[in-house]
Amino acid sequence: MKIIYFYSALVSFLLTTTACNTQNNKYVNSTKKSNVIAKQCVALNDSAVSLLNKYYFEGTNQAELDVILDLLNQAIACDTNYFLAYNNKVTVLNLKGEYQKVVNLLDKMLEFSNNDPQLIFLKGIAYEKLNAYNAAKTTYVQAAVEYEKRLKLYPDSLEIIADKLFFTAFTKGKDEALSELNKYILKYPDKTMLKDYQPMFENFNRDDFMNQYRK
Repeated sequence: MKIIYFYSALVSFLLTTTACNTQNNKYVNSTKKSNVIAKQCVALNDSAVSLLNKYYFEGTNQAELDVILDLLNQAIACDTNYFLAYNNKVTVLNLKGEYQKVVNLLDKMLEFSNNDPQLIFLKGIAYEKLNAYNAAKTTYVQAAVEYEKRLKLYPDSLEIIADKLFFTAFTKGKDEALSELNKYILKYPDKTMLKDYQPMFENFNRDDFMNQYRK
């Protein structure tokens, strides 16, 4: 399994960094403009996702990413509010190493996402890969503020908690993230899935994560 796929699965966000076929959940609906996506737009995105998942495991030719990117651009042109297609485009641009384009796209996404902290976090990572370290540091501070705002609004959201834990691991180290995780486990004993995150954070390596998209 490629390291990129492991970490994409770990964050299931970014993270914004994960390719998936579903749109909208409680948190997404609360922070992103919700709309009904036409079937033809979904079909374009799903075709791109299918090729992208295959690329994770088998891809060696960067030209394959151009085909995926074209499908995602068509999906976005089909519906300019198709947030999931934008997310998947961020993933592809990262794979291509086009980090300035990642920053530009995330800026556009932030305009209609109510300052989603996950997107701000990804923007900071892109700045770091561009060696713009001051901009990255400032962006991480902004992300931290927005994560706290989300946690105040949705303190028991498993998705936000997981995203925040990953952010903590990335910015403060895995020991701090594990300490934070243990506090959540005690606070929300009914959320048994939290315990499943422990080995992921125990094995987290920042350098591996940063290098996952590098050419």
